[in-house]
Amino acid sequence: MSREEWAPRVSEEHWRRCESEPLLPGVADRLAEARALGIRTAVASSSTSTWVTPWLERHGLRGSFDAVCTRDDVKAVKPAPDLFLLAAQRMDVAADRCLVFEDSPNGLRAAHAAGMWAVAVPNALTRPLPMPSPDLVLTSLADTTLAALRARLAGHKSIGP
Repeated sequence: MSREEWAPRVSEEHWRRCESEPLLPGVADRLAEARALGIRTAVASSSTSTWVTPWLERHGLRGSFDAVCTRDDVKAVKPAPDLFLLAAQRMDVAADRCLVFEDSPNGLRAAHAAGMWAVAVPNALTRPLPMPSPDLVLTSLADTTLAALRARLAGHKSIGP
């Protein structure tokens, strides 16, 4: 099978599998909490906008974010800090006031390179991987609140309003 024949099939199977994936526990709650507290939110993904936007829309989350940044918007993706720096710029928030939730080692590297807080929330695929220097590790966003996170991180460095 040629690449031209193979690529659409792989893409179709990927989308089929993604369709069955639920939103991770706690994500919607933390986004609602951020909105209620007036905290700006962004997505900074190394995936393309043709993948990210439909996924956010499928879960009814697109309107929950002040900025959506994808690989289409930057020259270098994670572990380069470009996506996170662009997200901060689009939200008009200083990088050192941003809290990043990441599930991958490269995402944590990018957050640190951007000078941002980095909270690891590994998924089933990334859980066995070493997570480089997270400020905190969570098993799920359902296990905490933004206020509790702020309290746990207090004293390490300045964090948002």
